Amino acid sequence: MTRIHGWAALLGLALLVPALAGDEDEIKLWPPREGGKKAVMAASQALWWNKDNPEARILKARALDFSGRYAEAEQAALSALEIAPQDPSVQRILGRSLLHQNKIAAAKTALERAGELGDHLLGSLGSMLRPDRMSTAPPPPHISRALVQILDEQNHVIGSGCWITADGVVLTAAHVVAGKRSLSVRNALGKSFAIKKVCPGDFSADAILLQGNAEEQMFLRFAEADPKEGDPLTVIGFPLAIDLPLTSRGVVRALSTGNDHPMLTSAPMVPGQSGSPVLNAQGRIVGIASRGSMAVRGVGAPARSEATPLSALLHLQDLSLQSPGFVDVRSLPDWTDKNPSFDPAVAAAEQTVLNQDYGQAEKAISAAIDRHPNDSGLYLRRAMVRVAWGHPSDAEADGRLAAAYGPASAEPRRFLCALLLSMGRKEEAVAFLEEAYRLEPDDTGTAEGLSELLQSMGQYERSRRPAEEATRLNPDSARAWSLLAASRLATGRLEEAKEAAGMATTKGPDDPRSWIQLAACSNASRDFATAAMAAEKATRLAPGDSRAWLNLATANTGNNQFADAIRFAEKASMLDPNNRATWNLLAALYAELHRPEDAEKALARAKSLEAQTPPGR
Repeated sequence: MTRIHGWAALLGLALLVPALAGDEDEIKLWPPREGGKKAVMAASQALWWNKDNPEARILKARALDFSGRYAEAEQAALSALEIAPQDPSVQRILGRSLLHQNKIAAAKTALERAGELGDHLLGSLGSMLRPDRMSTAPPPPHISRALVQILDEQNHVIGSGCWITADGVVLTAAHVVAGKRSLSVRNALGKSFAIKKVCPGDFSADAILLQGNAEEQMFLRFAEADPKEGDPLTVIGFPLAIDLPLTSRGVVRALSTGNDHPMLTSAPMVPGQSGSPVLNAQGRIVGIASRGSMAVRGVGAPARSEATPLSALLHLQDLSLQSPGFVDVRSLPDWTDKNPSFDPAVAAAEQTVLNQDYGQAEKAISAAIDRHPNDSGLYLRRAMVRVAWGHPSDAEADGRLAAAYGPASAEPRRFLCALLLSMGRKEEAVAFLEEAYRLEPDDTGTAEGLSELLQSMGQYERSRRPAEEATRLNPDSARAWSLLAASRLATGRLEEAKEAAGMATTKGPDDPRSWIQLAACSNASRDFATAAMAAEKATRLAPGDSRAWLNLATANTGNNQFADAIRFAEKASMLDPNNRATWNLLAALYAELHRPEDAEKALARAKSLEAQTPPGR
């Protein structure tokens, strides 16, 4: 172990040492950060000495991810997973490597698994991913070159933005930089530029211009007219502090009614995406990302977000040409009382996700509440911080205040649902989510979340209606079809369930949950050939998901391939040792192959788990 810690220290030093420049002729956009080659060398040496040590394997996976070798990082993380299946840090590395390879559904599964293993922050980040609306495939080069990451004084990514002039003017959201004394931006070539001046305009909108010493930057132009309701949009930025731009897709839900009122969109947003340009089909700016919505259980960031409208951005640009125009960046802390968007509290909840500075976040938001005591959004932000800080009772009180001050807002209800679920109060959670569903009956994410929550409580018949409604609202949602398949399967509608599961795999061919559901339906209808095919696909997409291996074991059992079935069931039991169905299957398989001692142990384990299961489940 001493040798491992020595190489870990070397790895830490290597991250600070710039790597030698590569010999690539082609310019690589969004290159990995410096220090990656040294990190990989140090981690490889550690692994050479300790091939079966989980820490050594994790070091190698982390170094490969840091250096931008994402496919290799994925394989290294899977290798680490073999001997450390319950370590959430492995799932984090796996999730990041998959995300950078545009394997959104598999990344979502890995990060949510990290949450199940105890890293609730990673779990919440995973829950925000939307495979049906998000992609890390490279955007067009002229757009990618115009994007920037916003960095604070510690060089942490705090948001997104874009160049709007060739000589270094950046557009971003005001709340991203609120209260900061020092800023810089990083462009697509990996070069950083210090921000010297800022232009807040008249403080009427969540938007600000930043000015740095940059020349010949590729930039984005404003649209010539406002979009119309239903027009397609893309939001492109850097959520979750990832190193490649992520594109979220949606449409205009409602137009702005004034410069100080947001445009509503159906593009899902996650922390770090604030300040991203909102583009029309022609790649012109029609807004900037201002605020997303709370993730609903298992579904992803809801298809609801707010954007500062084009009219406000054009107004800001006009004011930048008048006196005083741009002023010293160090003026930012003096503007906290000008508008909530310039108050650091507005960004505090988002930054809590990114840098976990809970105490400072709570202090800032509490001060803002003193200034704006009827602002529902501020109570909700403080509630989010208090959850992350481990104060659920105080968070619940804030959530209820947010609901009281926002009687027509579904957002506080979704938050209270998630919070009460974490506290084991499922019936109350359902009541709040049903209330959110009544307030926003056309929201697919809420319908999916309600269906999944009811299924987790064994209320499959009750879950069927919101699942059916979700498939109507968004026929392209693989998640909605998977939930409908599960509710139909549990209520004895086998053929209808299998049909829905087939639709799920069609709509989400890279979503492992779709294939898991098809395998389960096929196993139930004794179509073991289809079940085996679907389960094998699921294990390739999500090798860390125990349900995929359990369904593969069940299919092999149905095909009388008992030796293979035992191997797959043992894999499932290693990944999830608390699944009673897995141990019951293992007990039967051991008995079939005349291994009575193993069968007895597996059966005892199953009975022990059954005794721990609450009544009615």
